[in-house]
Amino acid sequence: MRLFWIAYRDWLAARGFDLALLHKHPLVAEEIWCPPLSTSPAPPPYAERCTDDATGSRPPIPYLKCAPAQDRHGRDVTIKLVNTYTYEYRIYQDLLRCEELFLEDFQGVLPPVAILDTPYKFSFVVMPTWGEYNPLDTFETVGQVVKFMHCMLQGLGFLHSRRVAHRDIDEHNIMSNVYSLWGYGPAFGTTLAHHRRTSRVLYCLFDFNLSVQFPQDKPLHVCRLIADPSTMSGTPYGPLDVSLGVYDYNPFAYDVACLGNMFRAQFAPIVGSIPEFATLFDQMTTHVIHDRFTASEALAYFDQAVSRLPDHTLQSQIVLDIDSDWEWDYEEKAKRYWSFIPFELAATWVEYRTSPSSLETRFLRYIFGYRVGRYLLRYVRRTLRA
Repeated sequence: MRLFWIAYRDWLAARGFDLALLHKHPLVAEEIWCPPLSTSPAPPPYAERCTDDATGSRPPIPYLKCAPAQDRHGRDVTIKLVNTYTYEYRIYQDLLRCEELFLEDFQGVLPPVAILDTPYKFSFVVMPTWGEYNPLDTFETVGQVVKFMHCMLQGLGFLHSRRVAHRDIDEHNIMSNVYSLWGYGPAFGTTLAHHRRTSRVLYCLFDFNLSVQFPQDKPLHVCRLIADPSTMSGTPYGPLDVSLGVYDYNPFAYDVACLGNMFRAQFAPIVGSIPEFATLFDQMTTHVIHDRFTASEALAYFDQAVSRLPDHTLQSQIVLDIDSDWEWDYEEKAKRYWSFIPFELAATWVEYRTSPSSLETRFLRYIFGYRVGRYLLRYVRRTLRA
């Protein structure tokens, strides 16, 4: 890819985007990107560059489909190479036309600022540079977790309103509006922690290479995709919607469950401060798919739950107990975050809890636990399209 970017340097410059220079660096054998030492500040959707960025110890190597650049106003952008004949390209085209993504009221989705088409089967998508380093176990307060969750729900709701199913939701596809153009070392953790304490912090969903888009007038509940494992993401938060040999699934319900599973795996202790989140987690991840929240319903419930929170609750410290041994046994995992609620309160909310899996589902899971059973179940259900 190094020679590719060199070949298109002048072509991109003629269209207003200057690639970073390539230089030898004493720490690596290859040439690396050497971005300009300064950048021009700009409002969202642009982000903030780390002020001590030039002290980074691991510079980026130019052998990927993305390259750092600056526009004519000196703002940092990232140029991504995208196949023109994909959903990803059409989704970027749609987002570029969404004026609301360029207003002060951030929508939780990072839009492109330009799409540069070529005579070939690829295009250059230009996006504001954001930071992909966002460890979820280092939030310090309830308010910081609430801000993150709000951005994610807002972003997913916006995508679904455009009939875009993300299909690859995990922490690796989330960015924040503070970044470094060098490798993320321990020093950047301090910068990120400081940024999270400010009101300027924002998070967004990105990376649409596995996403699909349906017609704008198609209701969410009737959208279906074939449950083909070869086209699915490797997110650890995927629900059982595409398991047990099913023929097809609703990708929008799948997205909501992925995000809900991330919340309950990463942020279970927050239920002790905001008990309503136990119901939110339940309704986002319930195995009864037709009862599952949509993204907009989850956001509305979330906003109602946090609107009444006093400042001292948002400012209270939180110690996150990350569930690293995450398995998709719904009943067992639900017990974990419900355990943070006082027993008397949990007892009064029992009618809002998701019911246990049916005997039929448990039997199918048992069969699916065996290799022969998996093949047989897939064959039968796909033959019958059930």
